[in-house]
Amino acid sequence: MKCIKPGLFTTVQDIGRTKYEKDGFSVAGVMSQYLYNIANALVDNDDGAVLEITMNGPVLQFNASNIIAFVAQDAEIFLDEQQIPVNTAVYVEKGQILKIQTIKSGARGYLAFHKSLKIKHILESASTHTRSGIGGYNGRTLKRNDVFYFNEKALNHDIIGNTFNIKSIEDPHTIPIIKGLQFDQFDTASHQLLVNQIYSISEMSDRMGYRLNGNKNLVHLENADIISEPIAPGSVQVPNNGQPIILLNDRQTIGGYTKIATVSFAGREKLAQLKAHDHIEFKWVSVEEATKDYKDYIHQMNQDIKSIKLNKYKDLSNIRPKSKKIAKLIKGE
Repeated sequence: MKCIKPGLFTTVQDIGRTKYEKDGFSVAGVMSQYLYNIANALVDNDDGAVLEITMNGPVLQFNASNIIAFVAQDAEIFLDEQQIPVNTAVYVEKGQILKIQTIKSGARGYLAFHKSLKIKHILESASTHTRSGIGGYNGRTLKRNDVFYFNEKALNHDIIGNTFNIKSIEDPHTIPIIKGLQFDQFDTASHQLLVNQIYSISEMSDRMGYRLNGNKNLVHLENADIISEPIAPGSVQVPNNGQPIILLNDRQTIGGYTKIATVSFAGREKLAQLKAHDHIEFKWVSVEEATKDYKDYIHQMNQDIKSIKLNKYKDLSNIRPKSKKIAKLIKGE
């Protein structure tokens, strides 16, 4: 598969290198575990590496036949200039060109493959961490003329047409948080201010973290600096300027700023679909509430994956565009 055009920010990702933070390696991995797992379920690939695509995607020419699915809230994608459905397993032939033009709703989508990408694993993961330059395709985003190869695998044509209706996110701009390790190092007014004002996501945001802009600054009781300690996913750091930073997948493993809160797992899944200039509002929840939300989220995801694997959903209307063109030519249409 050759990259003709790389898109805004396209990287190889899987679930991430989750066992090596103690050694100083960032987890990296997909920003949305739900969309990642749905994409792989559609193409019958349990844990294969995918292309994570931000805002607008790449143009790719296939060097071998495969079955693919691009999963997003909504997107405009084309195969040989013919629009094809999102969230559907589609057959592609050698030589065909896939164009992921734009993600129309949300910020990220995932391109999964039935015949998996042939990518070297580093520390048990194919995920790209661009800041350290490891994993994925040479540790970086895709560039023009990059070439990927697929592992050999007999195509399972029964999965062609598998489709799934991605549900809209409930309260997408309301982000649940629990108390952070340094919650008590902020005054009561700051605890209330964090959830009572609207923040916008700064342009200075990426997979490492989202910088937020609010009208009023949070106030430390003493100062922002602490002795460096491990950082959990979703930690809400507050530096000296009083404006929060939400640390995400590509975060460093330790940090020395006070952390007023931690975004819950369900909240981080919401953040994966937000982009610069989007607004967010925080909501305090208890550890018990965050745990229940996590269990409910994972349960629903597993139910959705099970439904796909049972072939509950099929769409045969637009799965082999080139074959249809050839058939029309033969008929003289």
